[in-house]
Amino acid sequence: IFFPVGLLLGMAGVLLWPLFYLGASIAYPSVAHARIMIEGFMASFIFGFLGTAGPRLTSTRPFALPETAAIFTLDLLAAGLHLGGAHRAGDICFLGCLLFFVRTIGIRFYERKDCPPPNFALVALGLLSGIGGTVLVAYAETAQYSRGYQFGSALLNQCFVLLPSLGVAPFFLERLLDLPRPDLPESRAFPPGWFAQAAVAATIGIVIAGSFLLEIFGFGEIGAWTRSAAIVIYLAAKMPFRGRNFLANCLRVGIITTAIGFTVVAFFPGYRVGALHIVFITGFTLIAFAVAIRVVFGHGGRTDLLQKPLLFFIATVVLLFLAMISRFTADLTPGVRILHLLSAAICWLVAAFIWMVKVIPKVATADPED
Repeated sequence: IFFPVGLLLGMAGVLLWPLFYLGASIAYPSVAHARIMIEGFMASFIFGFLGTAGPRLTSTRPFALPETAAIFTLDLLAAGLHLGGAHRAGDICFLGCLLFFVRTIGIRFYERKDCPPPNFALVALGLLSGIGGTVLVAYAETAQYSRGYQFGSALLNQCFVLLPSLGVAPFFLERLLDLPRPDLPESRAFPPGWFAQAAVAATIGIVIAGSFLLEIFGFGEIGAWTRSAAIVIYLAAKMPFRGRNFLANCLRVGIITTAIGFTVVAFFPGYRVGALHIVFITGFTLIAFAVAIRVVFGHGGRTDLLQKPLLFFIATVVLLFLAMISRFTADLTPGVRILHLLSAAICWLVAAFIWMVKVIPKVATADPED
């Protein structure tokens, strides 16, 4: 349920820009757009994936209907408040949603019969970043140039999605490529070496979060390069590069463009906002779409569709890259900036629509084996 609703929220968040520039009576949507894309669109995909994969990875019971309903309602309410311009109320509502989700997934971890991958320490840090960032932005909502708000914004808008993406990507690529993994018996006890690997992943996450503090306290260049280096080093060490298939290659593209985007931020700090849209559009969005295809098709018993290139997803990827290029170049061409922003929004919306038409109907298809 989170994938279709998250996609609709994302489309609403992107539509704010064309509506504003075409003369609709709405406030300048910079904050509303950012909040809806993170707390609505990306959060829904995170909840949808972890809420499905978490219980399976730990061999525990799935989320109960009241738990799912509570998370879903709070997330939707938060997005609605942001659409209405009540950003502090929306952030507080989203904080409640995050806390309840962490409580729900935490119960499954406590009841586990098996252990999650050690790289999922980054997932935990991402959720904590979302909680801490939401607290800070809600508290400092009227002081958006304060250090507290800027750090909270970085934790919420970047770490909350980046860290889980880094934690999940190596594990998910191994699954997509059917790479051999250690055949360990199911056990709630942590296997040898688990804590060492989790500590490495957690250290990377802490360094990335700390890099934003460096920027806020006046060491912008050091912070940006530290973050880029941490991401590249982690991916070089953990991401499997052998093996090829269509969906795995799309996921790799999303991961690599995420690293490229943060590196462009370090190279061209004057174009930071445009460079971050390399991360958001062809990084986070592409990762979310690729992972969701595998989840929906896999749980719907249609893994046969994953054995060949998906023409609709090729079109989606092309449109996402066009949207990214148009958004990035908007800041390079002030004279036609609005045209570029509108073009970027239209390309993203068409990409999302194509993906929705081809993927979302399969959400209602049950796996015959279940």
